[in-house]
Amino acid sequence: MRKILVVGAGQSGLQLALGLQSHGYEVTLMSNRTADEIRSGRVMSTQCMFHTALQHERDVQVNFWESQAPRIEGLGLSVAAPGSHDPGPTQRAIDWLGRLDGYAQSVDQRVKMAGWMETFAQRGGQLVIHGAAVGDLDYFSRAYDLVLVSAGKGELVSMFERDAARSPYSEPQRALAVAYVHGLGPRPEHPGLDAVRCNVVPGVGELFVMPTLTLSGRADILFWEGIPGGPLDVFKGV
Repeated sequence: MRKILVVGAGQSGLQLALGLQSHGYEVTLMSNRTADEIRSGRVMSTQCMFHTALQHERDVQVNFWESQAPRIEGLGLSVAAPGSHDPGPTQRAIDWLGRLDGYAQSVDQRVKMAGWMETFAQRGGQLVIHGAAVGDLDYFSRAYDLVLVSAGKGELVSMFERDAARSPYSEPQRALAVAYVHGLGPRPEHPGLDAVRCNVVPGVGELFVMPTLTLSGRADILFWEGIPGGPLDVFKGV
């Protein structure tokens, strides 16, 4: 049996490890945090998985929260009219909602990653809690038939240079902030339908709102994207 090491226990690394495991490979998964540390840690991201991605999770039988997470059935876009961010009633230049052919879902990564990590170990996988460095890869390559790096942060990421052909930008184009909140009321235009909404104020930034399942139950994610130097870019030095 071939021995495979997956370095990184995020959405892609964990799903890859679980998928390889389901096909009979001997898989070791390396994470720099335990499941309990992930579950009790800070918010990791925003996320929304659409129909195709959800089906991949069903295929390896890790769609544990599908019956609990809100079903996102639409995508909406609102664009403020010029000058509407000044004091006074808000006017919209664009406001529409489109329905998805298959529903999407959002599950807090602290819930999903911790649960998947525990499932991987319960299914017989070898889980190693260790922060990998570039210097470790030579040893890994001798100990395993295949080493897969699935990391989004840390020293290993420095091995993969930015591909300038894929983007004209070398610096972040938005200042970001996120909050998970309870008690947000339904959107008046479609109170009976859950949707991801993108609200755009030209020259200022965007606010994404998406229903999610978090550690404390159903919630909504507020995800602000501020143009650098603009009125939403207020967290420098915080």
